Formats: sequence, C-alpha cells, structure tokens
Amino acid sequence: MPRAVFALSFVALVACAASAQDRYVSYSGMATARGSAQVLYGEKHLLRYHDEHIAERIVLYTCPDGAAFARKTVAYVDSLAPDFLLEDASRGMREGVRSGASARTVFFRGGRDDMERSGTVPQAAGLVVDAGFDEFVRKYWDALMAGQTLRMPFLLPSRLNALAFQVKHVRADTIGDVPSELFRLNLAGVLGWVTPGIEVHYRAADHALLRFDGLSDLRDAAGENLDVQIDFAPADRMPSDSDALAAALKAPLSPCS
Repeated sequence: MPRAVFALSFVALVACAASAQDRYVSYSGMATARGSAQVLYGEKHLLRYHDEHIAERIVLYTCPDGAAFARKTVAYVDSLAPDFLLEDASRGMREGVRSGASARTVFFRGGRDDMERSGTVPQAAGLVVDAGFDEFVRKYWDALMAGQTLRMPFLLPSRLNALAFQVKHVRADTIGDVPSELFRLNLAGVLGWVTPGIEVHYRAADHALLRFDGLSDLRDAAGENLDVQIDFAPADRMPSDSDALAAALKAPLSPCS
C-alpha cells in the first residue's frame, strides 16, 4: 500500500465523529542511552480506545527541541498483531505490517537509499507484532504473575519473519516511589542465553507502562538498533482527544538539527 494511502486510512479513522464509546489517552517518555544520562529522543503516545478496547495508536519521536523526526501509526486490526507503519526521517528507514485483501505483508527498508524488502506475514498461532506486546502482557498478566513463562512468536520486520520469544515475570519493583512489576522478553532456547533481552516495568495498580529497557525500534547512523532506557512519568499520562491524534498524524517529520 503506498504511503499516502496508508496515511489517508488513518486520517479517515481519526476524522470519524467521536462517539460516547471513544476515549483518548496520551503519555510521554524520554529515551536515554542505556547506562548513561545521554538523552537520545522523546516519545509521545496518543491512543484511541473504542468500547474500552485499544483501537489506534500514534507515536511521535521527537528531537531535543521538540520537533518530530519519526512517527509510528498503529491500527489494531488484531490486539496482539496490529498493522503498523514506522517512518524515520533521519535515515529514511521504514518498516511495518499492512493488511491486504488476501494476505498481510511485512516490509522493511533500512535507509532511504535501500530497496524495500517485503514478505508475507507468517501464519503463526499467537503471533505478536510491535505494540501488540503491550496488550500481550496485559492479556496474560495473571498467568505471568502466577510464575508461568509464556512463549510467543514475535515478528521482526528486518528479518521478514517471526522468532520464538519467551516472557516471564521477574520481580516486584518500584520506579521512583511507584509500585511496579518487572517482566523480561528474550529469545527462547539457547539463543536467549547469549542475546540481550528487553525488560519492561508496568505499574502494579493499572498495568500502565513505566519503563522500557532494551533495543529501540529506532536505529543509529550505522543502522543498529539503539540500546535505550525509556521512562514514562505517570504524571504525563492524561486524557486527550481526537484533535490531538489528528495533529500527531499530520505533524511534519524532519531530521534533528
């Protein structure tokens, strides 16, 4: 699907008259290089819920001056395996999943001078895609808290394929003075012993994301995923509206100066 058509589909969603069943939420985070205080970028998430089910997400990635350089649009055609498009103006990288009439396609382009590669999304039972991991943790919260280690196929667009990952609860913790629960995602099997995993903290009270530690969606100048810590302050989580979602969707993207 051409970029313009993909974007217009989201505009159409946002342009629909808000109903009593629609609820909007925004929250923000700051990404630093893991293990240091070096600020790399900011994130602003805008979510639309319909009948209390997640329906749409826009993420703006911002420079230190607040200008947007990348955007992710997520359409929850499936709560665990949504369609999405990530575009980074700093490198020309783009990746995502789009639904067609007969199949779903995963695509990846590492930089503006690279050819886009694409393939059919694997028909793996329980497939998790991108931000669907958030919903996976919430859906299986009780099982994880009971000590179960859950396996799942997680789609890696750069590989045009899914790999087997496992998720487990690590411990109760606090972020600042906020009680949280720490979960770890890593490759299943022997590879999980030598490959860095991802750790996420969720607020114990309402399962809101508080911290992400691991490889970012975004990449450095050499094309390697950034290793980051992203903190989401509870005070930055607040009600929003359809105008804010539409504005985030249409915000121009440009490389940081």
